[in-house]
Amino acid sequence: MCAARMYHVPENDESGTIALCDESMRHGADSAGVYLLSAIIVPATTLPMVRDRMTGLRLPGQRKKLHWRDESAPRRTLAADGLAALRADIVVATWCGMSRDKQERARRKGMEGLLLDLGRRGVSHALFESRGPDRDRADVASLAGLRRSGALPPSLRVSHAPGNDEPALWCADIAAGAYSAAIGGVPDYWTATLRGSKGTVLTCGACGTPHMPVVAAEAD
Repeated sequence: MCAARMYHVPENDESGTIALCDESMRHGADSAGVYLLSAIIVPATTLPMVRDRMTGLRLPGQRKKLHWRDESAPRRTLAADGLAALRADIVVATWCGMSRDKQERARRKGMEGLLLDLGRRGVSHALFESRGPDRDRADVASLAGLRRSGALPPSLRVSHAPGNDEPALWCADIAAGAYSAAIGGVPDYWTATLRGSKGTVLTCGACGTPHMPVVAAEAD
């Protein structure tokens, strides 16, 4: 049984699609890194099922949220398989060349690219894992220009929820972790997610090319 306080989907979102979003950062040996954001797109009506699948991935007695960074290799494989079972659309946005003191700028740029794509897909709600009230407000404020220009449709709602309160967000953490591992040379988890899901890697806003991960070969 999950003790989390489930996020309430507004009534006007129930007939649309929701993108569950989370972040990851990968730093290179030269200190330049890649900031990435993943989005798992599902019908809003399937959120109870997504929550059940995600909470079912926890160990017996585990109370805290599922977090890719804390899991062992076998547990990561299990999590990737659990994400694949959702048969969702996965979208990944990146911003490369990130320095450690420019992470917020990389996030802002990555969010812009991701949300523009979600808007074009007709997604009605993008739900991000909360990083605290101040940073959440900064996220929303950074999108004001896109709203004014009309690039971001008014029908796309952007909000935040704590990861401990919304298990559905854990699937975005799995996708971000699996993709990050793949661009780091460990493709198996990302390959596993794609056995059930459709993955799209957007053109990187910084370098103009998609950071396509290596995909593990299927066994005969």
